[in-house]
Amino acid sequence: MVNPFKPVVRIGGYRSVPFGFLGMAMTAVPFPVALLPAVLIPGDTKAKLVYGVLAMGVLVALAGLPGPMRRVGIWFSNQMLGTRIAQPPPHTKLAWAERWRSAGWLLVHTALGWVLFGLGSFLMLGFVFAAVWAGGGGSPIEVFGERVTVESGTGGLWTLPIALGTLVLIAYLLIGFTRLFQYSAVVLLGPSAAERVAAAEVRANHFEQRNRLARELHDSIGHTLTTSTIQAAAAAELVESQPQLARQALGTIEESSRMALEDLDHVLGLLREDRSSREPERRLIEVATLAERARSGGAVIDYELTGPAAELPATLSREAYRIVQEGLTNALRHAHPGPVTVRVAVLADALRIEIVNPLREVTTDSGRGGNGLPGLTERVEALRGELVAGPAMDGEPLWRLVTTIPLRSRS
Repeated sequence: MVNPFKPVVRIGGYRSVPFGFLGMAMTAVPFPVALLPAVLIPGDTKAKLVYGVLAMGVLVALAGLPGPMRRVGIWFSNQMLGTRIAQPPPHTKLAWAERWRSAGWLLVHTALGWVLFGLGSFLMLGFVFAAVWAGGGGSPIEVFGERVTVESGTGGLWTLPIALGTLVLIAYLLIGFTRLFQYSAVVLLGPSAAERVAAAEVRANHFEQRNRLARELHDSIGHTLTTSTIQAAAAAELVESQPQLARQALGTIEESSRMALEDLDHVLGLLREDRSSREPERRLIEVATLAERARSGGAVIDYELTGPAAELPATLSREAYRIVQEGLTNALRHAHPGPVTVRVAVLADALRIEIVNPLREVTTDSGRGGNGLPGLTERVEALRGELVAGPAMDGEPLWRLVTTIPLRSRS
């Protein structure tokens, strides 16, 4: 069973009181200007009142047209009415349709504020009777042209239920206006179809950025951990027989870890929205460093880079570096002991990356576990390239990863 008095005890139902007074207060600024038509245009009192109200409405509507007023209105509605209206996406140009909706909201806000004040003031008459009775009765009170006398003693007890009824009526009036304010705010300040599309694009870009950061961490940290594991195992075997080579392997681990920490600091800085965080520069020509670090850990790497890699665009060069890094990490992690061949060729119309490593066993499975290959596929597809990965077609126990990324003409 619905309890009709349940809304009365909710404090949030009376949000219309401060919000209505705010709407009334906003009319104080244009009020002097709104008086000018009433003063300058001839007419009787009623006509001048109409002129003043119309002038006030025009001024309030004009005040709601600027773009920032929409954001201000949404903020006040969310804070004072408890609505959850989304702000328009930042740095977006506000259409005139939204501007007029904001103007309409400001008009509704101020008009409802005055109506609420007027109705509340009228209903306060119910408390006047009780106050007169409590004071011992008094002279007649004129109500709608009728004179009502409040007697003292038991003859004026009828004022008490009227006062109680007035209190309940005012409570429901305030609750009703709160809901009216909230509904009007959602309708007039809520996002339009265009704003919802823009917000969806912002969210999509945000998710895309987070996915990119996840790939960056996976590639950088995963490569570092893989090479460090190999180098640590080699150092443990050489620490007594060849301490110099063991120290070299430990130094490589330190260098790899430092570079991984730079990448980690960059990603965490972006997640913290730290504007001072600078992205470490990783370019394709630095792949030689990856190969050298892997060699120092005991891996056999046959690396070759041909073509003008230094002329590649910075974005493509960075993504190509990550592709080689992830491919080399997968090869070191899954390969059977043996040489890993890395061929990078910058051709006239394409960038070709080929990584070949021995398989642990001959298999017809064209995929590997983990997130490496899907991440590589996403990177290559984002560059409009193609990626082919799987066992060698000639039956040799080799795993071959070939990536081809088209290039713009450099002529």
